[in-house]
Amino acid sequence: MNAHSAYSRPDDLFTGLTHPSAGSHAHAADHGRRRLPTTPLPIGHHVVDTATAQHGLGFHPASAKVARDFTGTVLRDWGLATMAPDARLVVSELVTNACRHAVPTVGGRLSEWSIQFGMARDDAHVTCMVFDPSRQPPVRNHPAQYAEGGRGLPLVDSFSAGWGWDILEGQGKVVWAAFAVPESAA
Repeated sequence: MNAHSAYSRPDDLFTGLTHPSAGSHAHAADHGRRRLPTTPLPIGHHVVDTATAQHGLGFHPASAKVARDFTGTVLRDWGLATMAPDARLVVSELVTNACRHAVPTVGGRLSEWSIQFGMARDDAHVTCMVFDPSRQPPVRNHPAQYAEGGRGLPLVDSFSAGWGWDILEGQGKVVWAAFAVPESAA
């Protein structure tokens, strides 16, 4: 049994986009996506190098904390620790959204699916990406004043330099957020 049936065609994982990226930093997200390894990681495994990082996550609330902590550690290792507070907040929202709204509803047990979290950096941007098996786009809600939820995407919009999503043919989608690298770190 393939533990990552949502990403069973790794040759297509980062190609064949059917929805143009939103936001002003679409080039950063596309470039970052293409530099990540195409093989999905098992839940709990991670890989980090000097320009990319990837972590396999499960569909459970603890994955948001794992992704937050991973983001902080990677940014510190890359010498970009000052970016961590905003990036950790945004990553937490993106992973939480995947855990709540992208859970597979057909075919197989939940343990057969995973969320892939990736990060890629260049001189100008760090792009955080959450890959999930759902083809449903993220929906920005307009919650009532005292509603307990519905503010995640406005937070992503406020704390990142740009964000968007792409449908991956046969693979689900990727939701991404880009952050500008401070000039002092570039």
